[in-house]
Amino acid sequence: EVIGSVVVYNALSPNGDAKNEIFYLQHIAILSDAQNNRVTIFNRCGDVVFETTNYNNADRVFIGKNKNGNELPSGTYFYKIEFSGQRPAVSGFLSLKR
Repeated sequence: EVIGSVVVYNALSPNGDAKNEIFYLQHIAILSDAQNNRVTIFNRCGDVVFETTNYNNADRVFIGKNKNGNELPSGTYFYKIEFSGQRPAVSGFLSLKR
């Protein structure tokens, strides 16, 4: 899924094999109008399980754990990415597989 110049990779499998370990948002940390952002992850019931500002694919990143650091179960989750400025908010789903 392409959002302007930010590409959302909406599948992750944080199992230590160095493939798809994170919810990867390509270019989010290098585009000036995308750096100031808020990423929120919801479960199927609409509960917020993860949220951070200034998501950067490094230390501010979703790795399949909730706000308390506990591993989330495999399944479908939903994301919302909000940007300051003119870039519109985007939402969609992601697949977490353990």
